[in-house]
Amino acid sequence: MTATKRLAWSFAALTVLTYVLVVFGAVVRLKGAGLSCPDWPLCYGELVPSMEFGVLFEVGHRYVASAVSLGLVALTGAMWMVDGARERIGKLVVVAWVVLVVQIVLGGLTVLQLLASWTVTSHLLCGNAFALILAVISLRLFDTGSVTERAPASTPLRVAIGATAVLLVAQMALGGLVASNFAGLACVEWPACVGTDWFPTFAGPVGLHVTHRLTAYSLVAAFIAVAWLARGHDRLAHLSVVGLVLVFAQVALGVANVLLRLPAEVSAGHSLVAALLCMTTGLMAYDLFLRGRPTAAVIPVPTQIEEAA
Repeated sequence: MTATKRLAWSFAALTVLTYVLVVFGAVVRLKGAGLSCPDWPLCYGELVPSMEFGVLFEVGHRYVASAVSLGLVALTGAMWMVDGARERIGKLVVVAWVVLVVQIVLGGLTVLQLLASWTVTSHLLCGNAFALILAVISLRLFDTGSVTERAPASTPLRVAIGATAVLLVAQMALGGLVASNFAGLACVEWPACVGTDWFPTFAGPVGLHVTHRLTAYSLVAAFIAVAWLARGHDRLAHLSVVGLVLVFAQVALGVANVLLRLPAEVSAGHSLVAALLCMTTGLMAYDLFLRGRPTAAVIPVPTQIEEAA
């Protein structure tokens, strides 16, 4: 295995750890442990506090976050030691560091602002963005040295993927707002909200919940369109099918959350699939808009053939 491939697998491993961290954060919230440590960055003024139930979740989340940060430090150093890696992924690594710093600040503000809705939602979006950047870095490294001929993407496909990405960001933001405003059971039935009323209001917690549902339905339609338009586009077609499966699974988990009254296991699964949808959609957008033709090793070709004397 080449040094570039080892670096690619290392970034892939860090991506997986970051997604574990994102889902772990959702579990911390679901267990009501988000304020088990009332201070930050320490917990009750200690690096290793007494591990009570809630503290164990909150501190564990911080420890995993520290491991992710140290992992990025190590891989940034490794990037400088691999020929061509800095030119290939250097700018993306800088972006990853900017997003990570913002995410750390938002993590602290989430505690210091007592789980304010805007901090919880921003922290969720930023965490997923960071994981996606790591995935793109890994993919660019895996693509190094290969040449791929691809069919040109149609305008409808570009529009569909762009619209899907926008809808997904909006849906994840709405999900964070629903969770942080305790609106998960503002509608206690499905497919209607209350009784036979599907859309009783668009104000308050009920409005958040109803809007979240409507955006979910729009997202299903968007993924169906992308899967249809992406046929014959190799990796993009495969990613679109994965996205379609995930979005149906996400809707099923959302329905189960309502009908089963927000069990922690289902809610954690809902957060996990949302993170996977974010990665899948982001990789589709990358493949379509940013990937370009991978660079290949250049083999010198003599311009002249010397005749034998």
